[in-house]
Amino acid sequence: MAKSTSGNDDNYYSSSSESKSFAGCTATVALITPAEIYCCNAGDSRTVLSKGKQAIDLSKDHKPDDVDERRRIYAANGFVEDSRVNGMLALSRALGDFEYKNN
Repeated sequence: MAKSTSGNDDNYYSSSSESKSFAGCTATVALITPAEIYCCNAGDSRTVLSKGKQAIDLSKDHKPDDVDERRRIYAANGFVEDSRVNGMLALSRALGDFEYKNN
């Protein structure tokens, strides 16, 4: 699922015109089989399973202040300022937002 989502982002980038879009979005995808539930997300879209009267998180928001996300941002030569990637984006993963994906 993650490979497919990333592939969609790559396809959109390569098929867009010379003037690249500066738009981005978040997404969540769930695949439900009779035996298992698979879930992936990008950004702060959230997937929650309701079981009885209890909510069970199936995804985790991608926020710049998260330790693993912050490490990934700095490894890509970015920075976190005021809880935002490069002082601009309030989430650390998204589809689109190509101006932040130079590396």
